Amino acid sequence: MTALRAPLSRIVANPWAQAGLALLLLLGCYGLSSGTVQILSFVLIGIIFAQSINLLTGLAGQISLGHAGFFGIGAYGAGILAKTHGLDVALGVPCAMLLAAAAGWLLSFPAGRVKDVYLAMMTLGFGMIFFEVVREWSGLTGGTMGLPGVPSPTLRTLRILGVKLDGTAYFQLLLAITALVLLLMRNLTQSRIGRAFFAIHTGEVGAGSIGIPPGSTKRLAYALSGALAGLAGGLYAHLVGYLGPESFGLTRSIEVLVMAIVGGLGSIAGQVLSVTLFTFLPERLQVFAEYQFIVYGLILTFSLVVLPRGIGGLLLEPARFIRPRALRAAAALPAALPPAEGGGVLEVTGVTMRFGGLVALNDVSLTLAPGRITALIGPNGSGKSTLVNVISGLYRPSAGRVVFAGHDITGLADHQVAAARVVRTFQDPRLVPHFTVRENLLLGAHRLQRHSALAALLGLPAAIEDEARHLATIEAVMALTNLTEVADRVMATLPYGTRRMAEVGRALLAHPLAVLLDEPAAGLSEAEMERLAQVIRDMKAMGLAILLIEHHMDFLDDLVDDVVVLDSGRVIYRGDIAGMRCDREVIAAYLGTEETVDA
Repeated sequence: MTALRAPLSRIVANPWAQAGLALLLLLGCYGLSSGTVQILSFVLIGIIFAQSINLLTGLAGQISLGHAGFFGIGAYGAGILAKTHGLDVALGVPCAMLLAAAAGWLLSFPAGRVKDVYLAMMTLGFGMIFFEVVREWSGLTGGTMGLPGVPSPTLRTLRILGVKLDGTAYFQLLLAITALVLLLMRNLTQSRIGRAFFAIHTGEVGAGSIGIPPGSTKRLAYALSGALAGLAGGLYAHLVGYLGPESFGLTRSIEVLVMAIVGGLGSIAGQVLSVTLFTFLPERLQVFAEYQFIVYGLILTFSLVVLPRGIGGLLLEPARFIRPRALRAAAALPAALPPAEGGGVLEVTGVTMRFGGLVALNDVSLTLAPGRITALIGPNGSGKSTLVNVISGLYRPSAGRVVFAGHDITGLADHQVAAARVVRTFQDPRLVPHFTVRENLLLGAHRLQRHSALAALLGLPAAIEDEARHLATIEAVMALTNLTEVADRVMATLPYGTRRMAEVGRALLAHPLAVLLDEPAAGLSEAEMERLAQVIRDMKAMGLAILLIEHHMDFLDDLVDDVVVLDSGRVIYRGDIAGMRCDREVIAAYLGTEETVDA
């Protein structure tokens, strides 16, 4: 199977193969029975619906057990607008999409405050509320009696822009819409929007540190997912001609989630294969209709145990997240590092941080100047990482101020601090493991990319040119950080030292003026530390203000300009490294009787 993955992936990704399949279905449907055409229509609607959960869960990592609610909003919205208000389908379905998108956007606010099982329960509650509203609001939805008479090719009442459509013509329309949805989904995953979804999926703190706002990114994911589910629901309403509450209950939500997981979350082609399988399989296994949840549970268990990456992961190579056109355009551009420019002074004044009765920082002050490297050292638990968390926006201090370039950034969210060009790294690299080195570095340039969301979705030249400029910069940064040879290697397959260097490179791509490096040399070999030291010197030469937390005294000796030592949350020394080695309070608190400590 491994040997077949590469050729299968090339075939699936080939636009001529895709066009050939679409043309075959477009023309071949004339020779099929009306029943088969209808089943194929259900497949196409299921593909759109599955892509909605793939976007929200597979890309953005937001669990949903109530997706039938969005599907139902689209279905009832389109059905009511067409039957009750006489609105043309060409307007009714887009309006239903907007309703479902609005519902997704509104749900994202409470959903953004919870995670894991609580998020699953919240979305389940949303689906149950929708089901009860549909069942009880008989004046609008028909209640338990349902909503009959929705314009449909089955009832021979469907007209779109004055043109009457039969089952075959409606299938052809669904085919065109599905092809467009798949194209947009591919463009989305290879755009700054899709990469941002994957970043918050992997870790919201890591995403925020490079300027990706987790809150608004999740709201966008919910809105787009709701819109796709609403589109599928609107098309479903006009396919069946009758809407009843039972079509939008928990079963529908579980069904689409199982399809998405079995297909492979994050895999567009895997969703297509999974939906096709799950649509045709029940037709052949009617005897198991009463045991649907048991069958779904067995299939899901088998998939998670035997095929953890789903059908798509078994048959196809993982998709990549940068457009080939952008890579080709970047190859024609000169590779240049981010421009050297004078940065602002970062001033920490009287910062105190309390956690209940624990005082983690006590009236700490320091200054980071452009073109200087300041080491922040001290024993474990002295408050070093807490201070970095305060500066970078993860914590709001109990007292004190943080000012950068004359602007008060105290208490700003982490992505706002990154937007102010104060960027940090972490003790453990916060990278997207299934991204390549190049893709991870491109995340650093997320906030600098200026093309619109529409340009990203449609793959317009503005988006290609914008990404190409940053990809050219990535080539220079990879040369600086010695990452060129592993540019297209998946991050999870690389050694720890390479990941550390990649995180430093990603921070550089954010065009910072101040960089906070939290133990960047931890776990590195001597050769890797020498390379890292040179990179930090190059960053200093760019005019960056650098704060370096580190335990390796030998690493700091010839590198830093000044040192600040913390102990129990307070500053006990401020000066050069030579003076620190002789300071009695520092020796007693940190260095001990030996002048160098390697911890």
